[in-house]
Amino acid sequence: MAVYNVYFHPLRKFPGPLFGAATIYYASWYTYWGTILKLEERLHKQYGEVVRIAPNQLSFINETAWKDIFMSRPQMQKHSRFGSAPVDGAYHLINAPDDIHARQRRLMSHAFSEKALREQEPLVQKYVDKLMSNLRKYADDAKEFNIIRCFNYTTFDIVGDLAFAESFGALDNMDETHPWIQAFFDILEPGTKIGELMNIPFVQLIMPLFLISFIKGRNSTFKASEEKINRRMARKVDRPDFMGYVHKYNDDVKGMSPKEIQNTFNVITLAGSETTASLLSGCTYLLQKNPRALEKLKQEIRTSYQSDKEISIPRVNAMPYVNAVIEESLRVYPPAAAGLPRISPPAGATICGHFVTGGTVVSIPPRAAYHNEINFADHKSFIPERWIETDHPRFRSDRHGIFQPFSAGPRNCLGKNLAYSEMKLILARIVYNFDIDLVNKEEDWEDQELYTLYKKPPLMVRVYERKD
Repeated sequence: MAVYNVYFHPLRKFPGPLFGAATIYYASWYTYWGTILKLEERLHKQYGEVVRIAPNQLSFINETAWKDIFMSRPQMQKHSRFGSAPVDGAYHLINAPDDIHARQRRLMSHAFSEKALREQEPLVQKYVDKLMSNLRKYADDAKEFNIIRCFNYTTFDIVGDLAFAESFGALDNMDETHPWIQAFFDILEPGTKIGELMNIPFVQLIMPLFLISFIKGRNSTFKASEEKINRRMARKVDRPDFMGYVHKYNDDVKGMSPKEIQNTFNVITLAGSETTASLLSGCTYLLQKNPRALEKLKQEIRTSYQSDKEISIPRVNAMPYVNAVIEESLRVYPPAAAGLPRISPPAGATICGHFVTGGTVVSIPPRAAYHNEINFADHKSFIPERWIETDHPRFRSDRHGIFQPFSAGPRNCLGKNLAYSEMKLILARIVYNFDIDLVNKEEDWEDQELYTLYKKPPLMVRVYERKD
């Protein structure tokens, strides 16, 4: 089979490593050990814009690939690794076939509209207030702490309240590890490893022995949220949270069933909280490692407001350097760092000028794309100005079209506006109120393994009330 894959396979002309062309276990090995990001980045720097990373898989980092893969008609289907089967007989927004996804998205879009965001701001601000209170306690104690936990707890509480009309209470118990949040993180690495082991035929026979603890952890994660969802579904109160809009616009023909709602709210809670917290963690680290950018950000924020109470979502969304810092953080440290694989249609497809045979797995790995000189000048450096001074000779060749941190096309991230608003609001209020000192200044915190999401080490800091 390896000989066929290397010398006779329809994808044999595409560049890539010999072992990758020969066997699926090459890329699978790196995925299993959490180092797939480093492999993708290295291969694209070696072979160029398109790489054959596995016998039947191509990886692209040209901006045209977004249109060819994610905006094609008919849509390319998702890879089975993202769970194409219904859960308890019902699809959710992430794994639903195109027709069901379109129906579900029409209903859920009301909860993520600009109007909804304006109505949801007081709720979001309430939890950012709690975050500020906790940071003041840390400042008073003058002790080091892991700021990642602060971001995780804030975003989980926000999304919890928006989804269930009740938070997880995480910000009220900062010194405790929240069991629901911990259960979520505990399933990521084993889930990734199990998925890769399933590529080995004989392992499939003994896999049930390894699945017991994994399934137990996954079920405990979903059970906690399902109880909250059921309570919120039973309360027909007029409230501008996600369920409030579902209640308002749902119907039996074009809407969603109770089980579809339950499954969708489960994935929204996970996807809508951890990715935002990851970005804020990465942004904090990058600003600490780039003091010039941090000082420029402080200048913009601290001269724009007379008090913390003036900082609002509409105003932070209009701040150029805040926006540039968030965009550059998303480029350097994209929370959704791995590609979202699609399957080319049976008749094949043309991607970036290359004909790709039907049934080929195709993807765009964001981190590898954003960390390549083909797309961004000085790609290793954190330079927010590239998003403002776009005509500057230094950045004129930057390909902004490749930058799609929330994906693209009809299945892009529905919560994009909410995520951006949370990121900017939390960042602005922290920078306005506090100075942060990174404890381990020599640590390369960005060097992380990936198991669906980053396996982040603690980001230890000290905070101080701003002195000026």
